[in-house]
Parts: sequence; structure tokens; C-alpha cells
Amino acid sequence: MKQAVEVTEQSGIAEARRHARALAERADLPELRCDEIAIVASEAATNLLRHGGGGTLLLQVVPGQQGAWLCLAAIDKGPGIPDLDAVLHDGVSTAGSSGNGLGAMKRLSDRFALRSVPGEGTVVLCEFGRGPRRIAGVEVAAFKMNYPGETACGDAWSLRNRDGLLELLAVDGLGHGPKAEIAAQEAVEAFARSGRGDPGSILSALSEGLIGTRGSVAGLAQVEAAEGLVRYAGIGNISALVAGPGGDLHRLVGRDGRIGGRSRGPASDSRRLLPGETVILHSDGLSTLHESEGLRALLREPPGLVAASLMRDHNRGRDDACILVARVTPTETGVAA
Repeated sequence: MKQAVEVTEQSGIAEARRHARALAERADLPELRCDEIAIVASEAATNLLRHGGGGTLLLQVVPGQQGAWLCLAAIDKGPGIPDLDAVLHDGVSTAGSSGNGLGAMKRLSDRFALRSVPGEGTVVLCEFGRGPRRIAGVEVAAFKMNYPGETACGDAWSLRNRDGLLELLAVDGLGHGPKAEIAAQEAVEAFARSGRGDPGSILSALSEGLIGTRGSVAGLAQVEAAEGLVRYAGIGNISALVAGPGGDLHRLVGRDGRIGGRSRGPASDSRRLLPGETVILHSDGLSTLHESEGLRALLREPPGLVAASLMRDHNRGRDDACILVARVTPTETGVAA
């Protein structure tokens, strides 16, 4: 199912609405909620076309404590919004559409966030679900986009909670298109079957089990919120880093190779996870992140807004792309401030 809809013409609005509703139904959300999500998707796509000069609607389902959450992010590189307070009133941004613009999108969402920088564009995040958004004390957001012109996506991600130990997997199937998508899915399914262990031993087991397949690269992070600790292992060019609230970046070490190959085992790394820090994993479909004033400002936003903004600003546009963003709040790390 499509999880990134390009909106560059009128037909994109109907496509966004259709895919959002289908994903909401797959997440087992109530029928009325599915209708409301379809309205929000339509409004978001309309805004992209009318005010953003076109853009992309990102759709993703992530697990929560009491069921799935659907995350919808509208990203554009348009002129931006000069007066945020004004456009959040019903009817301002999409007068004449089926809903009432950004105000209605905010009202219909369980969680809503908006970031707009004049001259750089706008990102609108709408989240729908039941119960707490965090799992094991960590809030996770994830988005992926397929190679331009492809319907299949060779990048994938997975998330698993093992009694308070949250595991985050990012995978990039070799190449792109349907065969890369199958390779990435094979790695995700093998991960779901895998036993307990540190990230290095889990990735080594995945690699052994996938010898003879097309193969993929992968990064696996284990986040222990209560202990304030992140462990990581990587094979291939998955980037992993810990970003401080001040925008400082600490890169976690991986090693060249591929899952399913006969290369050396993965390199392993670990780091204390301090209050307010954010763990980021992404494929090479996104360019390398560097410390900047813009990143420092972005890291003040919710993880979903961070993930969507980085997808917009760093997507190379010549490969599949995937990003996961995980944050432990200062009160949940167990680490003294």
C-alpha cells in the first residue's frame, strides 16, 4: 500500500484521501474515525496544491500502547505561512473545499503539530489513535518514501517492545523496486521471528538466516528508557545518531557489508541516552545530517514533525528513503538532569 502520495495536480487530492482511508481501515480504527481521517487527508492535499505549490503526503501506521496510531504528514517547499495563528481558524486555508482547512484538521486530530518557515516550506503533522502514544517510555515516528516513479519501496522499518526494551530496525533492500521491497520485507520478517540478544547478535542471526537472498543493509537500535541507554549495531550504510536538544550529533558506528552476505559481523556501539536526546536512524536515501541552527530548532518539535521535516529536507530523490525518530522525555529516562 502506498505510504507517500505526491500531490502535484487535482487528482492527487482524491488519491491522498483514498490511501489515507485504506490505511486507517487496515489499522482497525473505527469507521467514523476513518471518515474523519479521509477528510483530513483531503484538506492536507488541498493545502499542498493551493498554497505549497504541490508536495507530498506521508502516511504511516505506528504502534502505541493501546493500539495503532496513524500518522499523516503533509510536506512542501512552498512560501511558508506568515501568520500561523490566523490559518488555524476553521475555513481560512481551504475555503471552498470539503472541510474547513487547517483549523478543522487540528480539531479532528488526536495530536496536531505545524512547522512553517517563510521561504522554506511547511510541514503539518496529524496523528490519530487511542491511548498513550509512547511505548516503553519512548515516542517513535517513522516515514518512508519510494524511489521516484516506483510503487514498491525497498526501504522498511520495524519496532518491537521486549518488556521495556524498545528495538528499532531500519532496513534498505539492495537496489530499488519490487525485488528490493521483497528483500527488505524478508529482513523485517526474520527480525520478527528472532530471539532475544544484543543488537549485534540479532543482526548476525538475521544475516545467517537470509544467506542466498538478494540481501539488504540494516541498523538495529535498542533503547532502554529506564536506564537511559541506547545500544546499536549496523551492517551497511544505515546512518544512526543521537541528537542532543542543542543540535549536537553523536554518530553510532556500523560496518560495511550486507544482511544475507558472508561479510564480517556487524559493528556494535552504545551510548548513554541523556534527557531530551533523540535517536535517529535513516537509510542512504537521505543525505547526511550535520549540526546546524535549523536542526537545533527542529529538535524542539515532536518526533513526527522531526521525521517528516528531515524526510523533506534531506531526501536525495534518487532512491528509496526511510527514517525513524525516537525520543525519551527527560522524566522517563531515569537519568539525573
